[in-house]
Amino acid sequence: MGRFLFYFSYVGTRYRGLQRQSTTGIDETIQGRLVDFTRDVLKRDLSDPTATLSSLVSSRTDTGKLSSVVSSRTDVGVHAVNNTITVDFPDRKQNGQQHDLMMLQKILNMRLGKKGEEIRVHSIQQVADNFRCFSKPYRRHYIYRLGIFKDSAYANSGTPLPMIDRGFVHVLHPPFSMDKFLQAAEVMCGTNNFTSFTSVKKITEEFKNPVRTVSINIKRGAPYMAGSTEECQEKLEFWDVHIISKSFMFKQIRRMVNGLVTVACGMCSVEDLRQTLNDPTHKVKYLERSFPPWALFLNNVEYYPEDLIYPGPLQELQKEYRTLSKILEKYLHLQGYASIIKDKSLDTISVPDSCRVLINKEESTQHNEINSINKICDSDSLHCVEEVLTLNEFSEHISQNVCRNESVLTSSDEIVDSAIQINSKG
Repeated sequence: MGRFLFYFSYVGTRYRGLQRQSTTGIDETIQGRLVDFTRDVLKRDLSDPTATLSSLVSSRTDTGKLSSVVSSRTDVGVHAVNNTITVDFPDRKQNGQQHDLMMLQKILNMRLGKKGEEIRVHSIQQVADNFRCFSKPYRRHYIYRLGIFKDSAYANSGTPLPMIDRGFVHVLHPPFSMDKFLQAAEVMCGTNNFTSFTSVKKITEEFKNPVRTVSINIKRGAPYMAGSTEECQEKLEFWDVHIISKSFMFKQIRRMVNGLVTVACGMCSVEDLRQTLNDPTHKVKYLERSFPPWALFLNNVEYYPEDLIYPGPLQELQKEYRTLSKILEKYLHLQGYASIIKDKSLDTISVPDSCRVLINKEESTQHNEINSINKICDSDSLHCVEEVLTLNEFSEHISQNVCRNESVLTSSDEIVDSAIQINSKG
């Protein structure tokens, strides 16, 4: 199996949100439709029907769908210029050849268009098998589009928005002070506690830390096909609110824009906004509203280039390392340590001071891979292991000489037999 990163865009109006929710029947979410179409396209290139179904079933669910994770979960009605999703599927066809990702993208877009889906895939690339598209972005960039009547008389004559802009711009009526709008944006910039700009229930259940570092840029916007909409530009001023941060909370952006507009329209002061940020218990009625989703766009999800490099399949030794971590965790637990292994990354295992697991980083630098775990030392234990052991032998040694409890290390545990050097000194 390989992991593939899709860059895609969509119009969110007709869908029931981005994140897949349905487990049976037709999934009317953006993730569900994109992944289902991808699965149908891939079926032609994989092996026999039985093998195909088994390989495409997600390891997390029993729905027969591809395993997928979206990077940025937009609300119902929100659009995206560029979002990302990882999809796991076999990285080779039945004949052993790699997938032509450009052809996959082309066929996928043709099928999406033929079925009237408002989703398009911009690019597909293979990434590391352990790549996490949700946690890896260093920046997410949203845009909220506003159209403001220049005069109240224009507002009484109806909305001059052309059809192509309707449903993509939020129109505001005077009074509106751009100076106050900019002042409010300045207050919101930087690191603040945004508890008042999301649901308290969501903070409790999902977002443990409501503090975010945010930057806001306000730029003059324009209607689509600006040259052919003279009446629209005569009556309306367009402004795009660019909001950027590493991550956002539920409805945070729409409530932030509401806060900016509330100040600009004179319904609350800049000081009220500042006090609400400093003290979440300070309640201002108009600041608790959320602006509509149809004018919000996810503009981009940005990653560091080095995180997108595909290093090839995970080395067998890395799989063995995970198995060793599992054995060590059980071993330390039986030895009575309160703190067990928590960090199972490829460079360190976090264990008590009396026990050390060290990676031979000199070797790994030279050969561009992890070559050996060259030392395990437990100074508090009476046992001593001086020879090179396989993982099976190490497991057996712990069971017989230290643990005295073979039920913990059962035969059902997956043990990879590999000669990793394990030295222990009493």
